[in-house]
Amino acid sequence: MNLKSYRHLYFDLDRTLWDYETNAMEAIQEVFEEFKLQSIFGSHENFWNAFVKYNDLPWRQYQKGILKKEVLRVRRFELALLDYQIKNKSLASILNDSFLNICPRKTGLVTGASEVLEYLKEKNYRMFILTNGFTKIQETKMESSGLNPYFEKMFTTENTRSFKPKKAIFEHALKSVHARKVESLMIGDDLEVDIIGARNFGMDQVYFNPKQESHTETVTYEIASLMELKCIL
Repeated sequence: MNLKSYRHLYFDLDRTLWDYETNAMEAIQEVFEEFKLQSIFGSHENFWNAFVKYNDLPWRQYQKGILKKEVLRVRRFELALLDYQIKNKSLASILNDSFLNICPRKTGLVTGASEVLEYLKEKNYRMFILTNGFTKIQETKMESSGLNPYFEKMFTTENTRSFKPKKAIFEHALKSVHARKVESLMIGDDLEVDIIGARNFGMDQVYFNPKQESHTETVTYEIASLMELKCIL
């Protein structure tokens, strides 16, 4: 049952459609084996845990203008190595290059993504990607995982020169395809970046919360499974 008449759907990519954790974990294991990192980290699990520990913070710093793009990419590996008393920016750069070559080519999708996108496509919704990721990396993910046929266009931090949750990126994404707010819906897993960002812009949202984490924010819709979109759209 349609609760509201939407025409334009804006999806976040990582962790909403593209299974970041699974794909990144597989890529980290390949990097671990390629460079024989057992002598440093002891195990693939230790390497993964160090990567996870330092993966999000540099992104937040980049979005605040604290880190440049080039520094952002290497920083997570540099800090992971430092946890094991290895100060080696050159090695961090090599590990990063390998990771960025492997990870975006992974094909894992969040459970239900393909089925619900096919359903939405058959219902003739206009669908777009709205992501804070880098354009080239996100394009590779889209192509490798077979997502391209479902989407008209992808909006990134680079081609919009803005970041979620800033209003400017939402405004650009709607105006450039002649979409009205009242007919548009943002679907994403990040409460602050995707959902509050869209809400502050005046756009309805679907908070994809698979872990059902508690919060006190007011959201338009909240789902634990992508398949629940069928109840909304």
